[in-house]
Amino acid sequence: MKKLLMVSALALAGLTFTACGSDDDGGSSASLEGKWYFSKTGTAAGGQEVFIDYDHEEGCEKDYVEFVEGGVYRDVSHWSDCETDVETDSWSRSGNTITIGEGADAVSGTIKKLTGSELRVSTTEEFGGQTFNSITVFTRE
Repeated sequence: MKKLLMVSALALAGLTFTACGSDDDGGSSASLEGKWYFSKTGTAAGGQEVFIDYDHEEGCEKDYVEFVEGGVYRDVSHWSDCETDVETDSWSRSGNTITIGEGADAVSGTIKKLTGSELRVSTTEEFGGQTFNSITVFTRE
């Protein structure tokens, strides 16, 4: 998740603005458990959600996060030689809040949308002395 936050912050720095409408049905009873592929990163600006596509490494499996039953979280990335990097941590959910990790290292986000095929998570973070509200969109295949 920490990598996700950094990717979101860096993506925001070079963001090409393309607006999309916002759907807020985070109260869905769809399951969070399973593989979720990175799809888009963005932010809320002027009442609109603004996104750029996530750049998967060409020729490699798509990067994803996985929420495993019992509280195991995996963040799986692929590099230019298709080498796989897996970061493992714990996860928990309370209402519309997802928390990755524990204690001082824990990172939390708010579920903005959860359906059987789409997950949108919003996080607030500090970067370069400024506060950003980042949104990451995941899809399930």
